[in-house]
Amino acid sequence: MGNNPGDEAMLWLQLIKGDRDAFASIYRLHNISLIAYGLKLCPDRDILKDQIQELFVELWHSRENLSPTNSVKFYLFRALRNKLIRQEKNHHSRNAMIRWVSRLNSTLLEQPVETAIVEKEIHESHMALLKEALKELSVRQQEVIQLRFYQGFSNQEIADLMNMNYQSVSNLLYKALCRLKEVITIPVFVTLLLLSSLS
Repeated sequence: MGNNPGDEAMLWLQLIKGDRDAFASIYRLHNISLIAYGLKLCPDRDILKDQIQELFVELWHSRENLSPTNSVKFYLFRALRNKLIRQEKNHHSRNAMIRWVSRLNSTLLEQPVETAIVEKEIHESHMALLKEALKELSVRQQEVIQLRFYQGFSNQEIADLMNMNYQSVSNLLYKALCRLKEVITIPVFVTLLLLSSLS
């Protein structure tokens, strides 16, 4: 079954009915992207894998109570984000949270990139500039960039994920892009092109 919203919605309905193959397909379709996103929120890979495994265990055990969804990916991302936030609140002190945010700042941008559209050396040079510029953003600005350009979520989906209203997300994204424009020395359209190539 292809990876498109219609197919995934059907898999979701089959999962609700107890179809183990559908459950396995949903896991295979989203496990890698969940890890990629989760590492931006929880740099500890072991903890992250435990939380993802626990998420799918809970998904299977509560399947009869699930409602149909138009976006399985959105449901899983929001559920993982909530689990990671709860995990941090429940198991770490304030100092640990500060260390976690510090690690998040340093690892948020470690995303493999492909050299495709422009000549390799120019592309890598631009990516280095972009990576440094992204470090100038706040944690929330980095997260909204991650969700918008790396994961392809709409502003409304990001608003739901981050528990914000639509306008606040739009403002946050706008300010993040403006900040990039201030600190980066390449044209804005090149910046947006590079961000889009990360998805």
